[in-house]
Parts: sequence; C-alpha cells; structure tokens
Amino acid sequence: MSVLVVAAAVAGVLIWQSLARPDTPQEAATAYLRALESGDPAAVAATGIDVSETALGAFAGASHLIEDAEVASIEQTGDAEATADVSFRLGDEDRTARLDIIEVDGHWIVGSSAFGTSTATADLGSSVSIGEQTVAVGEAVQLLPAEYAVSAAPSSLLEGSANLLVLPREDAEVTVEATALPAATAAAQEQLDEHLAECTSSDSTTTAGTPPDGCGIRIPWGTEFRAVADVRYRIEKSPAITLGATGFVADGGVLVATVTGTGTDGAERTTTYRTETWSIRGDIAFTEEELVLTAW
Repeated sequence: MSVLVVAAAVAGVLIWQSLARPDTPQEAATAYLRALESGDPAAVAATGIDVSETALGAFAGASHLIEDAEVASIEQTGDAEATADVSFRLGDEDRTARLDIIEVDGHWIVGSSAFGTSTATADLGSSVSIGEQTVAVGEAVQLLPAEYAVSAAPSSLLEGSANLLVLPREDAEVTVEATALPAATAAAQEQLDEHLAECTSSDSTTTAGTPPDGCGIRIPWGTEFRAVADVRYRIEKSPAITLGATGFVADGGVLVATVTGTGTDGAERTTTYRTETWSIRGDIAFTEEELVLTAW
C-alpha cells in the first residue's frame, strides 16, 4: 500500500507541475522571476527551463538573490516566441534585462536568456567552488542570475574568494586570488616524505651506481670506485618543503649513503657519504580534491 501511496504522490507532483506551467509569456516571465527570488533550485526547475545540475547546484549556495522583480512589458515576436522586459534589484543596484520567452509543448518558458555565462580563473588550483558546485578553472558555465561567492578549491588546502555577479544574457569573469593553507604544506611534506622513502628503500632500484631519478641524490663515488655493487641510504632528516605558485623547493635534508663496490685499485671497498644540504625541487598541482606533488 505504501508503494502505491508514494507512486500516487509522485504522479500528483508531475501533474501539478504540468498544469502549473505558464500558458502565457507574461506568466512564464513572472514564474521565472519568482523562482529566482525564492532561491529554491526545485522552484527554478519547475518553471520548465532547460537548466543544468551545475547551475542548480551553484544556485543552491548563492550568496544573494534578486529582489523586487517585475515584468515591465511583453512583446509577442512570433507564434511561439516573445520577449519580456524585466526589472529587479541585485548587487545593491536596480537592473533591467530582456528575456526571450518560447513555447514548448504548449507551455511558455524562458529560453537561453535565463542564464548568464561565467568563467573563473585562479592563481592556484584547477577548480573553484561556486555556491555548492565545483567547476573547472577556465570553463565557461551557465549560471542563474544571482550573486555567488567563488572560492578556491579544495577548501581544505586553499583559501581565497571573490564575488561573482551573474546577470541574464551577460558574460562575467572572476579571478580568485588563492593562497595555500598550512594543511597544503603538511600534505605536500607528507607526499614528499613518502617519495623520498621510496627513493632510499633497500630494493633493486638502489643497488646501481646511478642514484634514482627525481630524488635529488648525488654521490661522488666516481673518484673512489671503479664499479658500485650496492648503495644503502639512511635519511637522518627530510628536506623541509616550501610551496610556490606552481612548484616547491625542499631544503636542509640530511642523507647518508653507504656505497659498496670495487675501488679504483681493484679491491673491495665500502665508503659512507653524508650530506647536510640535501635538496629537491618539483611541481605541485591542486586537483578538485587534493594536492599532487611531482619531484624532478
């Protein structure tokens, strides 16, 4: 019985939405404006406009909504086309816009002018958060008219935000000046330590005379050894990492390497080398969820 009740309720909602779809361009423009004023993504979707999940997700977290919206005039431009001149208040200013209204399946809806287009850039990270939605840096996205806080992402590693004002039919650009949080440095240091542990592990990669790549290791064994049979490393202190805009520098490490092989005189030889200036460089990138470190 409960399944039938739920099914009937869902059918009722669909029927209500169908019946509630505006039958005139005036009703379509008014329904659209009221939905924007409500801040409710479901109300926006119920107007019938072709809206993406990205736009709805961003709208759910909009920082300011339009107010005092009114339809000033309607002009019928064809059998299934009309335009509406509207006014509203947003960003502490009175504004006007022209909406295209189209007829779809016997009901009128606002067309592509329901949206503005926004492109975000950031000096750190490959994505930003707009409202409750994460979008790629440099990607043009259609958003519903409102004000949005655009924040650096991921928020657990980066901070910085900028205000974005989206208006119907208009293109907007926003730049987020992002800075790394202490958590980003900690995450990078953890990744570096894991990488250096692999560099210095006692496996087949450390038994050749050539140090592993991307580890910042240089051993001057060439003046004392004819051939190297084995290298054993011991990290006494990891290099401390400092993050830049797109890369990192890690300095001040202490590394001990014990080299075994054949000396220049042909005899077996074991020599220990120690450096207190172990350093390494590399690139960093911030994805939607994490920091990725690449050592040179």
